[in-house]
Amino acid sequence: MNDGTVKQKVLDELSELFDVTDKALSEWTGDGNLQFPALLLTIAVKMNMSDKQMREADPFVRKYVRSHPDWHVTRGAHGGIMRASEKQKKEALKAAKELAKKQMQDEIDAKTAATAAATLTAAMSDAASE
Repeated sequence: MNDGTVKQKVLDELSELFDVTDKALSEWTGDGNLQFPALLLTIAVKMNMSDKQMREADPFVRKYVRSHPDWHVTRGAHGGIMRASEKQKKEALKAAKELAKKQMQDEIDAKTAATAAATLTAAMSDAASE
């Protein structure tokens, strides 16, 4: 085999792997995050892979999902794969909450300043009347 056909064979295998990954991700309807081991198991079943083939495919699937614009990968104890649209909704909700907190704190600060000013004015007028 010449070098070009080897490369093409590997690229064709990866292309098939990525197509099955897309299909598995699009079929996933769960809430929260999809764990990579569960995704890999689904892919292995669909492609009739052995354990060795599944381990070999693991880094390619992870790279593909991390690079895909429709999916977002989170880390941590509850991390995994989530839809990018869900991530954007969470970020928008978080930003709205932060804005509401800031506005509420600004209102509290304004009321506190107004109360302090009124108290100071009353104290000054009491002192002036004496």
